Amino acid sequence: MKAKKPHWSLEDAKRLAAEGRLFLSKTKAQAFFPDPWTAATKAQAVIADLTERQFAHTLQQTDICDVYGVRLDGKGWYVKLTIDDLLVIVSLHPLEKPLKTNAGEVKP
Repeated sequence: MKAKKPHWSLEDAKRLAAEGRLFLSKTKAQAFFPDPWTAATKAQAVIADLTERQFAHTLQQTDICDVYGVRLDGKGWYVKLTIDDLLVIVSLHPLEKPLKTNAGEVKP
């Protein structure tokens, strides 16, 4: 099976994160960390390590969002992002159910 491709460029996402040009939603990203600084730091690290192998699918919501499944602190996490003038982390939270990615299934 051919690997799926994200809508948004990973290079752009990584550059924006490294420059600190990112916004994290309060309810689906910041809420899972003790404070906004920790959330932003973790988000930057997660984005820096993202690969197309972790890509799951693209969603058309209010904005076009790419979804990834990653391992963070030994657990499966859900990452949903979009790019505008900033990298917007719509979701960054523990998985609620398994997620199929290009590399295989990521479990909670």
